[in-house]
Amino acid sequence: MLGLMRWHRFAVLFALAGCASGPSCTLIGCASQLTVRLPAGTTAGTACVAGVCTSEVVEGALLVPLGRRADGDTAQVTVTLGARTYAGEVALQRTRPNGDACPPVCVNGTAALDGERVVTA
Repeated sequence: MLGLMRWHRFAVLFALAGCASGPSCTLIGCASQLTVRLPAGTTAGTACVAGVCTSEVVEGALLVPLGRRADGDTAQVTVTLGARTYAGEVALQRTRPNGDACPPVCVNGTAALDGERVVTA
């Protein structure tokens, strides 16, 4: 009888272990942001999306933090370089660096200046 009880405990533990296993997720992180590529030699400017602005130029680009957005969304962006202002709509993409069933979900896009407006790059 004692042997049967021990076997029963092992069976329950194995069953619980099977229930607890889900998708195997890595721990890769990501940041949701819009990258605005600036014309060569540009060292100052401001880019804004939904009231969030940045003016730090990093390797020829402005990086604007984005909040959560649905897949396929777009962002309205305004870029000011000196006395000139550019505006436009930029396509965004959703990414899941750890797999489809794993967090985090990040939204990113890349924009550039084309003539008088901002466009998806």
